Amino acid sequence: MKKTTQKGLAIGFVLLAVLGYIFIDEFAAAEEKSLSAAELREKHANFLANSPYKETQKLSRKERKAKGLPPNAYNEQVWELTMNPSLGRPTPELLPQIEREIEQFQLQGRAPGDAADNNWVERGPNNIGGRTRALLFDPNDINNANPADDYTRVFAGGVSGGLWVNDDITDVNSSWQLVTGLPDNISVTVIVSDPNDSNTMYLGSGESYTSGFAIGSGIYKSTDGGVTWQQVLGGNFGTTSNISGNVAIDGIFYVNDVVARDNNGTTEIYAAIASAPYRESGVPFNILGFDQRGLYKSDDGGTNWSRFPIQFGNGAYKNPNDIELDINNDIWLTTTSDFFGNNGGEILTSTDGITFTSVFTLPNTQRTELEPSSTTAGTFWVAADVGGGSQANLYQTTDSFATITLLTEPDDADNGIPASDYTRQQAFYNLPIEVDNNDNLYVGGIDLFKFNNTNSEWEQLSKWQTGGGQQNITASLVHADQHAIVFRPNDNTQAIIGNDGGVYYSADIFNSAGNANAIVPRNLNYNVTQFYYGDIADGDIADGDDFAGGTQDNGSLIALDANAGVNSLSEFLGGDGAYTAIDFNDGYMIASFPFLSHAFIPYPTLNFSGAYFIANANEGGFINVAELDKNTNTFYANTTLGGTARIGQFTNITNGGSNVVRTDLTNALLNSSPTAFKTSADGQTLYAGLRNGRLLKIEAALTTIRIWSNIQDAGFVGSISDIEFGETEDDLYVTFHNYGVNNVWYSPDAGVTWEQKDGNLPDIPVKAILVNPLVANGAEVIIGTELGVWRSSNFNTANPTWVRSDNGMRSVPVLDLDLRTIDNTVLATTHGRGFFTGQFLPGVLSTEEFTADNNFSIYPTISNGNMTIKANDSGKTTITAYTIAGQQASVKQLDLSRNSPSSLNLSELATGVYILKIQQNNKLKTQKIVIQ
Repeated sequence: MKKTTQKGLAIGFVLLAVLGYIFIDEFAAAEEKSLSAAELREKHANFLANSPYKETQKLSRKERKAKGLPPNAYNEQVWELTMNPSLGRPTPELLPQIEREIEQFQLQGRAPGDAADNNWVERGPNNIGGRTRALLFDPNDINNANPADDYTRVFAGGVSGGLWVNDDITDVNSSWQLVTGLPDNISVTVIVSDPNDSNTMYLGSGESYTSGFAIGSGIYKSTDGGVTWQQVLGGNFGTTSNISGNVAIDGIFYVNDVVARDNNGTTEIYAAIASAPYRESGVPFNILGFDQRGLYKSDDGGTNWSRFPIQFGNGAYKNPNDIELDINNDIWLTTTSDFFGNNGGEILTSTDGITFTSVFTLPNTQRTELEPSSTTAGTFWVAADVGGGSQANLYQTTDSFATITLLTEPDDADNGIPASDYTRQQAFYNLPIEVDNNDNLYVGGIDLFKFNNTNSEWEQLSKWQTGGGQQNITASLVHADQHAIVFRPNDNTQAIIGNDGGVYYSADIFNSAGNANAIVPRNLNYNVTQFYYGDIADGDIADGDDFAGGTQDNGSLIALDANAGVNSLSEFLGGDGAYTAIDFNDGYMIASFPFLSHAFIPYPTLNFSGAYFIANANEGGFINVAELDKNTNTFYANTTLGGTARIGQFTNITNGGSNVVRTDLTNALLNSSPTAFKTSADGQTLYAGLRNGRLLKIEAALTTIRIWSNIQDAGFVGSISDIEFGETEDDLYVTFHNYGVNNVWYSPDAGVTWEQKDGNLPDIPVKAILVNPLVANGAEVIIGTELGVWRSSNFNTANPTWVRSDNGMRSVPVLDLDLRTIDNTVLATTHGRGFFTGQFLPGVLSTEEFTADNNFSIYPTISNGNMTIKANDSGKTTITAYTIAGQQASVKQLDLSRNSPSSLNLSELATGVYILKIQQNNKLKTQKIVIQ
């Protein structure tokens, strides 16, 4: 079994106390090596059978909220699918170190994203954001010609999508740009600036509130205004602690808050380093960062850190949450609950930054957020997750917590939100509380509210839907689940808001009640959207691309006739989207909700009067695996119910919902729920990969005399993620979701024999696989992984070499790869960075031929053959057109003048897609064009 070497990270801080006994994780690795594949499969099956999520994954959103669970069960599903079968848990804490190590891998070859001339191209969405917790008005955006233009530049951090910057948040047409130099899919939770040097900034990563799923890698520092970043605290230490029979993974993974304090000219950085159970990971339980949690301080710019002795009586450090500075520059800290039953709700303070004193504790409280008054010393407001049901309470003190008053909460007009809990049992998840410089109080739950000091009543500022109990309310339509409210420094009537839909802006938040246009989205090119599935239509491409996919909490999105590059996408179904497929030839698509909820929708009209459910039941998985056989119009889905694994076969799906014929396929060989499907070209054979690693072949699948066989290799361990064909259907490719296994397998004989193809691939989950149809003998293969796309150009050897093939995309989770066969365009679906497309190319154009991609520009790329070409330098230029199959179709020679547009006529070419090779002396470029 493969194992990633775990290196201890060099860290510049002193840990003041460590609980338990330390031992190196190599013991677990040694055990893994000593076990046979059969023994590992048995361990894996036992871990799955005893998963802590056997029951919670089946709960509705309402039931999950009542139990204080995140509303989305996808993370629990991922926990089960990606676990290391030897350890019984996933190991995502290793990813930051792997990311650093893979920087050595070079980009090369002819697959999408392999080099600068063959980039992955971002396709969008450019109008829909994603979950955002961290916002900062750039403190360096001052001294503009017009003072009213100061503080319009904004940084925003996605919980999975990196750090972004917008040069003018007040301008609806101002675009977000991704900040490079940080881990590509870093979970950003907080960003602050140094009060003594505005060019110095600190960024915290990793969110503990969602049971620790959004793992970070500590704190990063920038000394050039956010252009470049370096890690100053954090990471995986490669050791574990044994605490009462539970396993604590050592490292700094969750930063709940960071504050920079000016102490007489010296900047002090305070960091709330939290611990969290990684998805409540079974028995023994696995807690990330337990021995390292606590309140940390650095007074030398992050070079050295010390930890305050804020501990329980048994020596364990308390779990810190929110850090605030009051108007006297005193430091305040709140705590949150931990895995071992210790409540949060404690409020501590320090006047000197040396000693903290506990001043108050809210009983039976978990996450606690504090907000000091901007005008009056001793006045504070508190938002807290109280009780066992994640209900929010609001409090106020005017005497530094000598006394405290329970406040009346805002009564959200949504009929699904009780008057006693404006967060709808999500106080662990969405709990911002802020005051402006006049002490006007704002809170967020599902929606946004302001307390009106004039009449002592709450005003509802936003709503997230247009129907139900909010139908008659005039308020801005703002995405649900609020996480951040930040006021513009030079004008506190203006504010930016971060929520599950991205970033919103208000030019006058103080007077926004009753105004449907007061708070507006600012998500242009802020692509942190988390997709689960994607599909690109294999048909008409002359007028643009059609692609669609299902997302986390941003619905099912589609682009019709999309232009090259980034596009806006339309939400045609709300909520959580899931499996998506487009049948171009038969004029329909499948879009899905969680569980067995799959809808037939006319395409491209999206005429919902003709839409209906193919299946709609609380069966299968949260993001339910499915497959559409477009040749026979047969739909397959996971219909597992209770302890019975089933494959649902749905036929006659194009003739109305009442005429769909459902058949649940069961067999003794089907002993675990399906996690991947693939159908043969004639639809007669179905392959099903299972959660326990079995690969089933079902022949005569459309008859009543189906023939079942298990073609699993003896070395298969884990949960199958994808099944694909190669040059023939005898060429089978299979990948696995898990850490700690061999993730890539190949069979040349339809599953009779198998070859393991991991080669030098790091220990990362593999989600999808595609074969380049333009390269003979299946030599070139790409895979979608937890860290971007990887490629092998010698896959047909015994020990393939894998290289990164993610130029233009980089190391983001790629959950789905879909091939448009008409021109070999690949759609890559990411969880946190939207859609990308690339293209398989033939071996005619070798990597060595290309030296630049910016010396020439050619436009339009979709035309009748009449185009314009411009070069950076003068000289004779040869333009060669190749078909997608690599055959030379045309050669033109032009004498170009520097920066002077010239006409290029290729109208003699037949309609289709071509690759242009443009050469001027030693300068070359390739460009895809479409001749209509």
